[in-house]
Amino acid sequence: MKDQPATVDYTLWKLMAWTGPVFFIGFFFFWGVVADNLPPMAASASPQDMWQHYKDLRLPITLGMSVCMVLASCYMSFGAAVSRVMKRIEGADGWLSNLELMGATITYCPIVVACGIWLCCAIQIDQLTPEMVQFCYRLGWMIIDLAYMVTSWQILAVSIVFLRDRREKKLVPAWVCWWGFVTVASFFPVSLIPFFTSGPFAFHGLFNFWIAFFTWYIWIVAMSLFIIRAVGRLQIEEQGAAQPSVAQDASRLAGVH
Repeated sequence: MKDQPATVDYTLWKLMAWTGPVFFIGFFFFWGVVADNLPPMAASASPQDMWQHYKDLRLPITLGMSVCMVLASCYMSFGAAVSRVMKRIEGADGWLSNLELMGATITYCPIVVACGIWLCCAIQIDQLTPEMVQFCYRLGWMIIDLAYMVTSWQILAVSIVFLRDRREKKLVPAWVCWWGFVTVASFFPVSLIPFFTSGPFAFHGLFNFWIAFFTWYIWIVAMSLFIIRAVGRLQIEEQGAAQPSVAQDASRLAGVH
């Protein structure tokens, strides 16, 4: 007797897919709005100005960074949902879906470490010198920005697999995949942030914040929405494939009698 195929838990799968919007909405609000990082403090700000910024916004930064450290894990769980959808295209042994899952998981690490550094600055602002606050603020940005290649591998893997989807209507539209390539390209100038404290290549500048950050954010929003839809489509596909099998079994039983 052949083993029956495992039943896919689409409820859990959909739940993981919805952690994408939880991440991008929650992180935008608590990191960007509550903790006042839209725009971020300039890399060229003096140590005293940075210290005063943390002193004045101690509670909002503490609240925002605390929540972000929790919500950042949703990027990892969302990556798990994306990886499962990718396996339906490239097969169970596909290595790009594994690369995507690793990229999403490791991307979580610099986010949570940087937020933890900024959180500690806010908590202990009265015990820190202005120079130490400046050091910690810049350290957080170096960690969260210069780890971009991990996320780049994730996005490249996603884009390649979904472009290979042979469905007449792809699970993820081609434009989202091509936007992924644009996003990866926008990351490379980030390597210049250690050398600039002003201008477009500083961590708060036009290229390395407003372009690189928001191309990535647009990718997350688009990918989240289409992955949620893709899970529903895959469930319908599986149910449709199961119906002929059930009908054939019924016919065989009727023939026996």
